[in-house]
Amino acid sequence: MRAAACRYQRRAVTLLEALIAITLMVLMLTVLLTFFWQAIDVRQQLSEQADKTALARQVLANFETELIGCVGMDALHFPAVLATTDEESAAAEDPNSQGGTGDVRMIGTRRTITFLTTALPADHQYTFLRESDEPPQAQHDVRLVHYEVWVDPDDRDENGEPLVGGIIRTEKKTLGQTIINDDDPLQIRVDLWSNEFKYLEFRYFDGVEWTTDWNSAVDQTNTGNTLPQLVQVTLGYNPLTTDDLEDRDLDEYPIDQPEYALGDAQEHSDRYSIVVRIPAADRFFRNRMQRVSQQVIEQLGLTGEEAAP
Repeated sequence: MRAAACRYQRRAVTLLEALIAITLMVLMLTVLLTFFWQAIDVRQQLSEQADKTALARQVLANFETELIGCVGMDALHFPAVLATTDEESAAAEDPNSQGGTGDVRMIGTRRTITFLTTALPADHQYTFLRESDEPPQAQHDVRLVHYEVWVDPDDRDENGEPLVGGIIRTEKKTLGQTIINDDDPLQIRVDLWSNEFKYLEFRYFDGVEWTTDWNSAVDQTNTGNTLPQLVQVTLGYNPLTTDDLEDRDLDEYPIDQPEYALGDAQEHSDRYSIVVRIPAADRFFRNRMQRVSQQVIEQLGLTGEEAAP
């Protein structure tokens, strides 16, 4: 009996040993669950980052396609429709102004850009029609495209920063047409192109230096090609701030410094950029000479008649 009892006691597990085993199992399960949870979290973050990168590439590719198709011919004979401010609109309507000939091809600021670009006809233009069918409205192969980032002019968030709604794209397809049906949706189309992007910036290269403002109406002779050589487009998911809208960052990172020509020295993980070469730009950099001459005229305070040879 004693030998059997001893053998039975040696096979038994004490309460302390059971508690230790359970504790070890709980610790192991906690470590495994933590590892799998972190792996799932990292995978989700990488997936979101990949989606953001893919969307940014798609949007930048559309920018690139339209900018590459920017018109650079010497004479378009279109109404002067490129106007982004009241002053530019008044100058466009004045036949004696620099932009009155309708040869303005691009007007851009740091946050907006307007340009003429070529486009293939729409699918319905290839549709065969019967004699009784009404033909579709005529469309020009040159279209006026405008991009800007929408900022609420009246409201602010709780931190006093502007409310940004996304990128707005405006397209006009019926350029130079004498009679236009006002109800035709093809006349002017306005789309909220991408509400995910809250940051938009353009920079222009004239062949020598970069700038944040471009107005092809500075051509004093109303001839030649006044397109920039390069255009940098930057998109971002984080919204614009008051400092961005007021260009305060350019005081700290001036664009005329080579190291800041394409942006500040900070790393922005939410921003994506592309530099587009404009094939139609003048290879002889006449736009650069025109811009320099215009700057000299403004510095000397000369009028158009005084500056004329």
